[in-house]
Amino acid sequence: MAHKTLAITGATSGIGRATVQELADDFDEIILLARNEVKAEILKKELKEMNRALKVKVIECNLASLISVEKAALHTQENYEKIDCLINNAGVVSLSRQETADGHELMMGTNYLGHYLLTHYLMPILMKSEAPQIVIVSSNAYGFTTLKSDYFKGKGNVMNLYGRSKLAVLYFMQELHEQFSDQGVRVTAVHPGAVSTNLGRTKQNEKFGNLVYGALRPFFLSPAEGAESTVLAVRNKERYDGMYMHAGKEIRLKPHGRSYYARKRLIKDTIHELYLDEFMEH
Repeated sequence: MAHKTLAITGATSGIGRATVQELADDFDEIILLARNEVKAEILKKELKEMNRALKVKVIECNLASLISVEKAALHTQENYEKIDCLINNAGVVSLSRQETADGHELMMGTNYLGHYLLTHYLMPILMKSEAPQIVIVSSNAYGFTTLKSDYFKGKGNVMNLYGRSKLAVLYFMQELHEQFSDQGVRVTAVHPGAVSTNLGRTKQNEKFGNLVYGALRPFFLSPAEGAESTVLAVRNKERYDGMYMHAGKEIRLKPHGRSYYARKRLIKDTIHELYLDEFMEH
């Protein structure tokens, strides 16, 4: 059988951690694209204890820094002839307005722009796989808002800003499917459900964050339950191709979630914002 390689962001905690633990026997090699290399090295050791034949590589990748993303992608390109599956899993929720190193609103910059650029640079080696796949973790929070005119640096309340970033990744999934499905790339977006993780809690907002999480905890899924949709998508790429899915069932997108014109405007603006020449390098 062909050597199978998975690359994943945000695998050191929460849904991402549960995802790679579940998929440890499905791949020959896993690339952990991680902001925190110390946590990633600990996870690497755990994964190798689960499957001694598994190769695990840690590559520093801070999605809130476009320079870091570019370095991580180019390092991956240089060291891997191909990857078979890319899981854009990492996500951030900020309970106060923050910016990335590049001046973008933190959630849009991390959840969407960082992943867009990473995917752009990894597409050439992804296309070398016999069965290339991209899985994007989104959220039903997309339904809270539409894209506003200044969506990369714009202001708004926390839920609108978060929802905007998750709407953007849904449009990204649809564009990838439209442009690359005939070349064999299988793309799925998943809604993990409300998962109890540390997303959003920082030293600055710890008291408020704990209050919010304490109130919502009875409704949360475990990280393992939240990872179910991603794992299903990876193992059933043809079945869920082009879908927005949760727990094996397709989620019907709201009209604004499948707007052709909003999607095309976003992609055009993204290419311009990131100083790229085209949609995805290939």
